[in-house]
Amino acid sequence: DSQEIELRQDSAMLLRTDMRSKKINLKEANAKHREISSTVAVLGEELKHATSRLAELQSGRGKTLASEPDIKIFEFWLSIPGYSGNIRNAKAEMIMHGSLQHVSNVSSTSKSGLGGGIVGGLIFGPLGAAAGVLATRKSKVSTQVQQVDTRQVELQITGPGYAWSVLAHSGYADKFRALRDLINAYGSSPKGIQDSLRAQTTTVNLLQEKLATQKAYLQLAAKEAEERSVVYEITKKEFKTTRLSLIADLKFRWACLSNFWQWLAILGGPVLLVILAGATTYA
Repeated sequence: DSQEIELRQDSAMLLRTDMRSKKINLKEANAKHREISSTVAVLGEELKHATSRLAELQSGRGKTLASEPDIKIFEFWLSIPGYSGNIRNAKAEMIMHGSLQHVSNVSSTSKSGLGGGIVGGLIFGPLGAAAGVLATRKSKVSTQVQQVDTRQVELQITGPGYAWSVLAHSGYADKFRALRDLINAYGSSPKGIQDSLRAQTTTVNLLQEKLATQKAYLQLAAKEAEERSVVYEITKKEFKTTRLSLIADLKFRWACLSNFWQWLAILGGPVLLVILAGATTYA
């Protein structure tokens, strides 16, 4: 009957409002879950790098700065032939030997002019022969500049109780210069590995605590999002079973209209459809 239909319609409207509210709550819970998940991922990457750094320090050497066949330089360690130990107080010096010279080689070639003399002698006699020799005799002088490079570069490394050096072609100057600067910089650094180790251990512990806290928050957020999803689905299902069908809903709404609005809909409805069709066609 109409009273039952009206009650169902009112219940459906209330459930629709409740369903929209629960849907908003579900979106908020999912957004919070995504935010905490992003934070957990960032902290995980930071902890990964911090743990790797801690392992470098725990090895007693620190980060690798340079690695060559005979020499390896770390933050707190130096390894060269005859020595492998702390880099503190290590010193390096680069020395250039030899020189770069340019040597000039001068050479000359000359053409005797005998052929011209013979031709001149046959035509003009002895005087023509002399003139032919002078006219055809030529001399050519050429100069070649040769570069002689005897330069060599030497890298000397000294420290408490050890000394080592290596000699190479001058083309190694840039590489030796970089090694020299690293050894001098870290050999004179006042920072010790124990201080760095303590600071890095503290950093790792703090990151582990933050990550554990955020993971706990993430579990709570996931649980809350799941609960809100269940509540929303229950309300949605209840709304679908309570609401009227489309035809019944239209009949109910039509019956609720007064005679004036019913006649206005009957007369104005086709006009509005024509206007809508014309506007759509024009567009």
